[in-house]
Amino acid sequence: MNPSALILEPSVPFSDIKTSIVEKIWQLNNIDLLSTISGLLGKERPKEPELKPYTMEEIYAGIDESLEDIKAGRVLTLEEFNQQLDEELPWLR
Repeated sequence: MNPSALILEPSVPFSDIKTSIVEKIWQLNNIDLLSTISGLLGKERPKEPELKPYTMEEIYAGIDESLEDIKAGRVLTLEEFNQQLDEELPWLR
């Protein structure tokens, strides 16, 4: 087979390749994406944040805060939530 034919007539359309690349990028989490970009730029991988489990006091405080929000009427209906989601993150829909 002629090698130049492979270059001029790819078996996979370029649009499919672009779509595949975009899908792979969306599958990466932010740390992986930053790491990949940093690696391409020859920079050191960023440090991952140190995650600590919540204490029971923090969990109970969060529940108490949520219950107070409900009592005070600081809640959204599903329709309001979806509207905010559409406005703030339209690419998710």
